[in-house]
Amino acid sequence: GMSENQSAHREAFWLLCGDRIDYGMSRTVHACKFNREWVVKVETEASQFQNVMEWETWHRVKGTALAKWFAPCHYISDCGIILIQSRTRQPQDREYPGRMPVFFTDFKRTNYGLLGRRLVCHDYGTSLITEHGLSHRLRKVEWWGQ
Repeated sequence: GMSENQSAHREAFWLLCGDRIDYGMSRTVHACKFNREWVVKVETEASQFQNVMEWETWHRVKGTALAKWFAPCHYISDCGIILIQSRTRQPQDREYPGRMPVFFTDFKRTNYGLLGRRLVCHDYGTSLITEHGLSHRLRKVEWWGQ
């Protein structure tokens, strides 16, 4: 019946998702239970398609010189509600560079994190300027937020 199906969905969700790490307007971010180096992004407002945008952007840059600026995406569910991405760690203030690629538009500190020693964008579902295309140019940026 329906409730059996719902409990299977709930079980699957908690098999995959650990603690909630963060949440935004349309997504929550959870630790991934079976891989500590991943996060699970769950879209709460399916109308936003941020997961799909991230997935498509990652596949556009993957294998190019620009991939180094993005947290890699590993899996996406059929409808795009669940996305699995590499987990970053929060940088110290001095670890935010003064110059960043022109195709990023939002320099809110929490949209970025460290993968190893490299600063990457881990929240790029909405913040890419397409008019610059994926240019290699850097520009001076002002970071904001905590």
